[in-house]
Amino acid sequence: MCLAVPAKIVAIDKDSFSAEIDVMGNTRTISVMLTPDADLGSWVLVHAGQAINVVSDEEAQASIEIWEEILREQG
Repeated sequence: MCLAVPAKIVAIDKDSFSAEIDVMGNTRTISVMLTPDADLGSWVLVHAGQAINVVSDEEAQASIEIWEEILREQG
């Protein structure tokens, strides 16, 4: 089973196909090679260090709410 986590692009370098993302307050550098339409401020689904899909604000927020609920239940 694969999981993808929603993240917001906070900086992007299209020349190197990399972006800095914010995932629920944590930042990481990922590849955006698979998502050429991703831009600064875009929400993307991230799996294994790769942005695999650009998603809407609504879809990202719904997914974040589910992740937060899971984290609360883990206590």
